[in-house]
Amino acid sequence: MAAGFAATALVLAVALLQVLRSGTDPANTSAPGYLPLAYSATAILLVVFVVAAFVRRLDLSMGRWFPWLVGAVSALISVGTWWVLAVGNNDLAATIYAGIRVPKGPFAFWDMTLVMKSVDCSSWGFDVFAANNGCLQDPAIYAPGMLWLKYVPFDVFSEKNVTVLGVGVMLVSSLVLVWLARNSAGPGQLVLLVAAAAAPWQLLLERGNIDAVVLWVACAVVILVRRWDRLWVWGIAAAIIWLVGTWKYYPFAMGLMLVPVVRLRRGWTVLAGFALATSAFMILTWDNFRFSSQSNSNMIDYGDFVVLGRVPVVARMLGTVVGQGGLQTGDLIVYALALVAVGWGVAVGLATGRSLVHPAMLAISGSSLFLSSVLVAGFGWGYKAAFLLLCVPLVAALTRSTRWVLVASSVAVLALIAVQSVVVWNTVLSTLSGVIAAGFAFGLSVPLIVRSVRSTSRSGRPPVRT
Repeated sequence: MAAGFAATALVLAVALLQVLRSGTDPANTSAPGYLPLAYSATAILLVVFVVAAFVRRLDLSMGRWFPWLVGAVSALISVGTWWVLAVGNNDLAATIYAGIRVPKGPFAFWDMTLVMKSVDCSSWGFDVFAANNGCLQDPAIYAPGMLWLKYVPFDVFSEKNVTVLGVGVMLVSSLVLVWLARNSAGPGQLVLLVAAAAAPWQLLLERGNIDAVVLWVACAVVILVRRWDRLWVWGIAAAIIWLVGTWKYYPFAMGLMLVPVVRLRRGWTVLAGFALATSAFMILTWDNFRFSSQSNSNMIDYGDFVVLGRVPVVARMLGTVVGQGGLQTGDLIVYALALVAVGWGVAVGLATGRSLVHPAMLAISGSSLFLSSVLVAGFGWGYKAAFLLLCVPLVAALTRSTRWVLVASSVAVLALIAVQSVVVWNTVLSTLSGVIAAGFAFGLSVPLIVRSVRSTSRSGRPPVRT
C-alpha cells in the first residue's frame, strides 16, 4: 500500500515535470497562459500528498441532518440562481455564476434543450443524425437510444417542457447528493458539501445535462439490489444501465457494477444478457458511435476553463509521437499514472477486511464513467467531475480504519476529489487529480466486489432464491 502511494506520487511528479518543462521552454509561445496554473497545480498536489502521508487517524462525525444540508446547498444554488434568472435579474445571476466559475450558457438548460429538440425533430420525421437535416443546425451527437424518448406518451420529453424537466433534474440530483451523504462517513460528507456548491456540479445542473440521470441510475441500481437481492431485480438494473448506455455509449461501462449478481443462482445470465445486448447495439450503431466519438474529439478545448481530459493535459507537455497510433509520450505518462493509481487501490482493497460491496459498486461505476470519458476518450467538460462523487462513500469508509496507510490513502483521494470538484478551471490540476482518484477508486472496488463473490461461493450457504 505504501509502495502504491509512493509510486503514484512519483509518476504524478513526472507528469507535472513534463508540463513545467514545456512551460519554461522559450520556444513555447503559449506557455505564459498556463505556466502559473502549472506551478499552482504542482504546489497543491504536493501539499495533498505530503499532508495525507502524515494523517494517522481521522474520526469525524457530522450531525444526522448534515446530509440534508448538502442537498439544500445544491438545491438553493441551482434552483435559486435559475429563479433569479427567470425573473429577469440577469446581472445577479451572472454574478453568482461567475463567483462559482460556471460559464453561463446562452439560455437556461442549454444541453437539455438540444436533446429535446432532437427528440421533437425525430418525432416529426427528420433524420437528426444527418447533416443539413432541415430541423437541427448541427447533427445530433447522442446515441440513437436517446430518441426513444419520443415514444413516451403526452409529449413529456419535448422542448416545450424543458423548464419543468430542468428544475426537476436540479431537485432530484440534490436528493441524490443527500443519499450519497447519508451513506458516507463524516469526511466524505464534507467533500460532498464542497462539491454541491462547486462549479462541476452546478454546471451539470445549470445545463440540465443528461449525465445527471446517469448518476441517478447508479444510485438507483444500488438501492434496488440492496433492498431486493433477487435475480429479476438485477435484470431490471441491467436493463436500466443498458438503456442509458444507448443514450451516450460510455454508460455501458457501468455494467461492471453488475458483477456481484453471479452470487445468485443463474446470475451469470444477467451478465451474459447485458454483454450480448450491449454488443448488439454497438454493432448495429457502429457508424453513429464513430461519429459521436469524433464529435467529442472535435470539441477539444485547450483552454483552462471547465475542461477535463488527457488530450488537453498532454497538449501542455513536451514529447514526441510514439508508435503508429499517434500517441505521445505525455499520453503514456497519463496512462501510467492511472495504472499505478489502480494498483494502489487494489493493494488497499486487498488489505480492507470490511464488506463494502454496495459502496464498491457505486465506486466502480463512477470511476469507470470518469475514466472512459476523460482518460480513454480524452476530453470532457467540467461536469464529468461529478462522476467521482459516486466514489465518495467507499473511499470515505476507509477513514474509520485503524491502519494509518488506509487512512492516509483515503485522505489523499478524498482531497483529490474535492480539488477536482472545485478547481476545474485549472485543466492540469483537475484532470490529474481526477485520474488518480478514479484509478484508485476503481482498483479499490475490484477486490471488494470479487471478494463478495468468492466468499459467497466458499461459504456453501444456499444461493438467494431467484
